Amino acid sequence: MAKKVEEFSSQLEYIRYSKEEEHTYSEGVSRLFDLATSYVYDAEKSHKNGGKRAVWTGAIWEAPYIYACDYIPVSYTELGRLGSHDVVRVAENHFQLPAETCSMVKAVLGELYLRKGGIDKIIGSSANCEPFNLAWETLKNEGYKVHYIDTTYRSPRCTQNEYEDLVKFLMAQVQLSAKWLTGNEIDEQKLGFELKRRNEAIQKVRRVMELRLKSPLYMRSLPTMFMLMGSGHYFGKPEEYLAMLDTLIVELEREAMKTHTEKFVPLVWSGGRGQEFGVYKAIDDANGAILGWVIPTPYARDYNEELPPLESLARYLLDGQAAGSTTHRIKAVTDQVKRVNARGIVFYGYVGCSQSGIGREMQRQHFKEIGVPGITLEGSFQVGAPSGQLLTRVRAFTEMLA
Repeated sequence: MAKKVEEFSSQLEYIRYSKEEEHTYSEGVSRLFDLATSYVYDAEKSHKNGGKRAVWTGAIWEAPYIYACDYIPVSYTELGRLGSHDVVRVAENHFQLPAETCSMVKAVLGELYLRKGGIDKIIGSSANCEPFNLAWETLKNEGYKVHYIDTTYRSPRCTQNEYEDLVKFLMAQVQLSAKWLTGNEIDEQKLGFELKRRNEAIQKVRRVMELRLKSPLYMRSLPTMFMLMGSGHYFGKPEEYLAMLDTLIVELEREAMKTHTEKFVPLVWSGGRGQEFGVYKAIDDANGAILGWVIPTPYARDYNEELPPLESLARYLLDGQAAGSTTHRIKAVTDQVKRVNARGIVFYGYVGCSQSGIGREMQRQHFKEIGVPGITLEGSFQVGAPSGQLLTRVRAFTEMLA
C-alpha cells in the first residue's frame, strides 16, 4: 500500500519502504539497501573484534588510499541517515552549540560523541568548513585521534605551473595521512590495485546511469543516490558492491528492451546528497526522475592508470573538482543538464551551512538566465522527516515542469 511522505518518521523507515514496497521486483536494489544499512555497524564490529581496522572520514575521494592502508573508510555522513534522534540535543546541550549551527556539524558531532569507545580515528580535511574543523578539535577531548589532510582547490585561473605544484602538494599530503594511519609511506602497488578497482566501479556506475535514461522509473531517486555514494567507499565491502552493480546492470538491460511510455520530468540534483529522503519521494511521486547528479562522489571520469598511482590520485581530485569555485560547479551542472536533457535543477544544501548558500543561489540565477528553472532547498541533516514547507515547494516545482 502506497504511503504518503508525511507518514515517514525516519530515514531507515523510508529505506525499508523503498526496498520492500517500491522496489520489490529488484534484487539489485535490495542488495544495495542491505549494504547501505549494514555499512557503519559492520565496520564498527570489524574494528572492535580485531578484524580490519576502520577510520571515520568523508570517504569520497580518500577511499582508495585508505583501503591501500588496510583500513575501512567509514563515511561520517552516514551517521545523519542511520543514526539517533538524540544527536542534536547532545550537540546543543553537551557541546553548547548554538541552535543556528549547521545541522550537519551538529548531527555528526552528536553521533560521534554517542559512539565513543569504538572507531577512534578521524581523518578531517581542510576543505571542510571551519565549524566542521572545530568539531574535530572538540572531539579530541572525547578521546578521538584526529588527522587533517590539507586538500587544495584549483582556481579557475590556475596556471600550469601552479597546477603542478598543487599535484605535488596533494601527493605529499596523502603520504602524511598514510604515515599517520600505518607508520609507513603508502604502498603504491596496493594503491594501484585500488585505483583499478575504483575504475571498475565507476564504469559500472556509469553504465547504470546510462541505462536509467532508457528506463528512468525502474530505479528511483533514493537507491540511485545510495549507489552513487557507495561508488566512493563500497559500503566497506568492495566485492559485494561490484556484484550488486552487475545485478543492477542485468536488470536494467532487460528493462531497456521494453517499450516505455510513462511520462516523467527529467531533473538534475546538485549539492549535498540529501538526508531527508522524503524530498526524493516527493519528487518521485510527482513523476520526477533525477537522472543527473552533481554531488561530492565523482563518477564521470576514470583514474589514469598509466600514471604512478599516487600522482593519478592527486590529478583525479584536482581535475574533477566541482568545488572551490562556482565556475567549476556551473560547468559540472551544465554537463549533466545536457546529458539528461533536464527540465529543471534541484540545488540542495543543509540548514545553517553558510559556506554553500551563496554559491547555490548564484548557480540558480545563472541557469534561470539561460532558461533552465531551478529550486534551492535547505534541508536538515539529522534523522527525521522533512518539513511540510519543504515538501510543498518540491511538489510544486516538479509539477510545474510536468
